[in-house]
Amino acid sequence: ARAYGRRILALSERLRGRSPRADRVLALWRAGAVLDLVAGPESRGNYNAWYGAADQNQTQLADLTLEEVRALQRRLVRENGGSAIGRYQIIDDTLEGLMRRMGLTGRERFTPALQDRMALRLAREAGLGAWLAGALADARFAASLARVWAGLPADGSGRSHYAGIAGNRAGVGWPTVVAALRHIRFEGIRRQ
Repeated sequence: ARAYGRRILALSERLRGRSPRADRVLALWRAGAVLDLVAGPESRGNYNAWYGAADQNQTQLADLTLEEVRALQRRLVRENGGSAIGRYQIIDDTLEGLMRRMGLTGRERFTPALQDRMALRLAREAGLGAWLAGALADARFAASLARVWAGLPADGSGRSHYAGIAGNRAGVGWPTVVAALRHIRFEGIRRQ
C-alpha cells in the first residue's frame, strides 16, 4: 500500500501547481496511510483477522456476506469472548451501525474494499476531514481515533481507551501514533 501511495504521490508531483486533482490524490494517500496506521495494531494488516486470531487465513472473509460475518461474530463471542473482525477489527455493534449508516443490506461481501470503506467512514466520523484540512491537531485526531480503535493508545499514558475490556490494549505507543500522523501530514505538505 505504501509503494502504491508513493507512485500516486509521484504522479501528483508531476501535476502543475495545486490542482483539485492533486489535492484529491494527496487526501486519498493520507487517508490510506491513516488506515494503515490503524490496521497495524488492530490486525497486523490482515483482512481475514478476527478476535484472538490476527493471522487467521483459513476463512476468507471476502467470501462471506455481511449477514454471514454477523453470524460469525456471534459465534466468536460465544467461543472466544470477542466479535472484532477484519483488518480494522470491527465489532458487532459497530458493524450493525455501519450497515445502517451506509445503507447496506447485508448481502454485500465483506471484501477488502468494503472493509476499507467502512474504516474510512469510521475515520471520517473521528475527524479525518478536519484533520486533513488542518483544523484538528495530530494529538487530538489520535485521541479521537483511539475512541474507535482499541489498538491505539488514548493518550500519553499509552493505554487503550478500552483497556481491560475483553483483553483490549494498545498495540503501539502514543509517541509513535502522533509522530506517524505528523509524518503523514508533513509528507503531504512537502510533496505539494
